[in-house]
Formats: sequence, structure tokens, C-alpha cells
Amino acid sequence: MARLDGADRPGTPSVLRRERRVLTSATLTSGTGTFIDFVLPLFAGAVLGLSASQTGVLLAVDVMVSLLARPFAGAMVDRGGRSGIAAAGAATMGVGCGLFGLASGLPLAVTAAAVTGLGGAFLWVAVRAIVGERLEVDSGVFAKLLSAEEYGSWVVFVPAVVLLSATSYVSVFFALALCSFAAAVVLATAPCGRDLPAVSDGPAASGGEETGEASATALTSLNLGGVGRKLRPMLLAVVIVEAAEAAISLLMILQLQRHFDLAPFQIALIFLPGAIAMSILPPHLHRAVVRFGRRKILILGSGASALFAAGLGFAPNPLVIAGLWVLSGAAWAAIMPIQQAVIAESVGSRHLGRGLSLYEASTLAGAMVGSLAAGFLYDAGSWLMACLVFAVVILSGAALVPAAVRRLGAVDLPRANDPALLVPTPIDPPDTAPGADLEAEEEVNVALEVTKPEKNRRQLLVDLLWHTALFGTAVVLGLLFLPSVTPEALLGRGQEAILPFHAVIHAVTGPFDLVALLAAALRLWVFVYAVDVVWTLWKVASDSPEVGDKH
Repeated sequence: MARLDGADRPGTPSVLRRERRVLTSATLTSGTGTFIDFVLPLFAGAVLGLSASQTGVLLAVDVMVSLLARPFAGAMVDRGGRSGIAAAGAATMGVGCGLFGLASGLPLAVTAAAVTGLGGAFLWVAVRAIVGERLEVDSGVFAKLLSAEEYGSWVVFVPAVVLLSATSYVSVFFALALCSFAAAVVLATAPCGRDLPAVSDGPAASGGEETGEASATALTSLNLGGVGRKLRPMLLAVVIVEAAEAAISLLMILQLQRHFDLAPFQIALIFLPGAIAMSILPPHLHRAVVRFGRRKILILGSGASALFAAGLGFAPNPLVIAGLWVLSGAAWAAIMPIQQAVIAESVGSRHLGRGLSLYEASTLAGAMVGSLAAGFLYDAGSWLMACLVFAVVILSGAALVPAAVRRLGAVDLPRANDPALLVPTPIDPPDTAPGADLEAEEEVNVALEVTKPEKNRRQLLVDLLWHTALFGTAVVLGLLFLPSVTPEALLGRGQEAILPFHAVIHAVTGPFDLVALLAAALRLWVFVYAVDVVWTLWKVASDSPEVGDKH
């Protein structure tokens, strides 16, 4: 392995700070992109007055530019300056959001869609490549990235929906532009990484399993076609499975809108539990991957997702659909990081941009095919048949994706994240190296990053402050927009007291009432917040002064 400078070692504090900044930018821009995908068809009809065909053109331009630009983005990312490219991509997305806010007709809206798609292509290829640089020492980095992305899909998405209901489309697009520009600043000020990674191109293996054969060391050409040929088994499997997943997502939206007559805001709330699950579960599910192996988890994940797709055809109400969507989110929280990690291991750190750009292009291509197929099947009138057909296709992923992992020669059991492996080993003996004291201090800092010591008093109180701000915002929104929510009802007083468990049971067994369900959720939150306050105050009071001032 080539020698790395101190600032470039995968476990040094500067690299960890770089990872944190990249994940923060992923949260901001993922939420922005998710909301644009959701609101663009509504904006085209309500504000621009576009026909259905013109709206289709607008959406197609965004997807096609993003699809075609990704391979070029991958080649550029592999030449170096990954943080700068990611920052430029985020800034370009911000410009596109601003153009949407200024658009009054189709020409400027199409321009905005093209700019947004171009920025997203360079942003996400660069972000995934930066994250992939640490795969050799942290096999769960792509699980962290997925968690950050999905966190943005509801932390940014939900406030944007509330802002849209209170103001206008123009205000929301300018707010999204600010999110993108903020992500660009975060990326631009991140610690620099290596321009061309000076690390071994082999996968992060456990016990040396299959490290020599069919690994990235066999991939010496920088040609995009060579990377594509090597990854062909996985890319084909990704296209097929992603097509079925995109089709099911579209069928779910169509059913909620046309059969259950839900408004866009209500549909977004149905998707919310699944998004929250995908933001929380990936790091936890990665532990199962380390323990049981990638192929077994891929089989289980594909089976769970297929079960959701089949169950969708029999779902009696939106609440059941929301529960099934959580199951699908949990499955994809396990599957997607494995796919990305396998591709990153297979192509090596010098080809991360090209490999991951082809992966993203494959997901976009599959989504386009699946959306078209879902539309035709839904128009044919067989809702149940469409769900069952795509469930079978998703279930085929239980054979296709594990087989692709095996053909690429990727390890089945990734290396566990041993804290000792994240601490850089000095090149010289500690007592003779001129910078021994500095390196020892860095090792302590990294150990603190990995072991996550118990929170002190100040951290506990800061957490409680954030929880209070979030809870207070939810209460204010409930008092403003939910007719049944009053201070007395939230506190369980009077005849209007909210009975949360009764509301949930009624939602399952009776006609679906989203307002009552949201009021019940807010009432449950009152209980949770009260427990949080009591627990935090107890921890603060029980901490000794030595522990409280320790860090």
C-alpha cells in the first residue's frame, strides 16, 4: 500500500470532519431533490398552466439530463477535486431552484429542470465517491450516507410542504435554493482529500476472502466502457429491481390519489413513516450484514420488499399502506448500501466516480422504465394484477443481486468496524518520530469519535433543547392546521380530550381519518416528550460533577 500523508489517512480527524460535512450536505440536497420531484408536476399545472404532455416533457428533461450527465460526472470526479465538484453541483442545483421560482412559462421551466438535473448529477456522483474513499476502513459508510439522504427527505421535505401551504411555490423554490447553496458552502469548506486516492484498489475484505481475484486490482484502465463491462451483472440487476420498485411507488401514489381521494399533503404524510424508517435503520441493519453476510440480507430484503408490493394490492386503507411502506423502506435500507459498497469495492478507489455514476444511471434508467410500465398497467384497470406482477419482479432480485455480488468477486462478509482500524498507525516508531505527540493526540481524538462516550450534562441539555424546539413546532402547527387540536385536548382534559389509542384503532377498523390520526400522534408525542424531559433531568441530576465536566 502506498504511504499516505497524515492528513489523508482514512481515520484522521480531518477525514472524519470531511465525512461529517459531506453527510450534512447530503441531508440538505437530498431533501431539496425529493421535494422538487414531488412538487414539480403540481407546480407545472397550478402555476405554469402546462398540459399533461408539457408536464411530461418538463419531467423528462430533468431525468434525461441527469441520466446523460452522470457518466461524464464520473470521469471528472475520478480526475480529482471531488469536494469542489460536489460543491459546484450543489450550487448549480441552487441556481436551478431559483430559476424555477422565476419561471412563468415552459421555456424557463425547462431550463431550470436541465440545470437542476445537471447539478444533481455532479453532486451525487462526487458525494458517493468521497464517501466511498473510507470504505476500506468503515464498511458501513454507505449505510451512513443513505441514512443522511433519507433524513433530509423528511427533515427538509416536511417543512417545505408546510411552507408551501402557508405561502407560495415561489417562496418554497427560493428556500430550496438556500438549502442547496448552504450545502455548497459546507462542501467547499470541508477538509481537502486526496485528488487521486493513493490506496490499494482491493476491496475491504475480512480474512482475505476473494481479495485477489476479480477485484479492483484487475481494473487498470480508466476507460468508462471497461468499468461498465466489469459491473454489467450488478448494473443489469439494479435496472430490473429498480424498475419494479419505481413502478410500485407510482402505483401507490396513484391509488392514494385516485382511489382514496387524498390530497398531495396527505399523500406526503403516508410516505413519511417509511422515510423516517430509512433514515434510522441503515446503520443498524449494517450490523446484520456484517454478521450474516451480504447475500443473505439481500435475499431477505428482496423478500420483504416483494411482500410489500403484493400486500399493496390488498390494502384496505391508507394506514395499512403506510405500514407496508415502512416494511419496504426497511428492506431498501439494507439493500441499497450493499449495492453501492459492492460496486465501490469492485472498481477500486481510483474508479469510484465512474463506477458509482454507472450505478446511479442504472437506477434512473430503471425508474424511467418502471414508471412507464406502471402507468400503462394502472390504466389497464387491473390494480391487483399490477401489484402482483411487480412483486414477482422484485422477488427476482433475491436471485439476481446476490448472484451479481458473487460474479463481481466481492466479499460476502464485510469487515466489522473495529475502532482500532480507524486509528492511523504511525510510520515511524512513536519515541523517534518528530511528530509523535501530535499523532498520539490525533489517535485519542479518533478513538473518541469511534467509541462515542456517554453524553455530559451540557450535551444532554442541548439535546433536550432541540427536542423541545421540534416538539413546540409540531404543537404550533397542530394548533394552526388541525381543528380537533386544542391545548385542553392535548393535555387530555375536558370532553374534547384526544384518546390516541382509540383514534388508531378507529383508523384501522373504520373510515380513514387522517386529521384524527395526526391529532392522536401529536397526543402521543406529548407523552413521549414528558418522558424525555423526566429522563434527561434525572440523568443530569444523577451525573457527578466529574462526569459532567469530563469532556
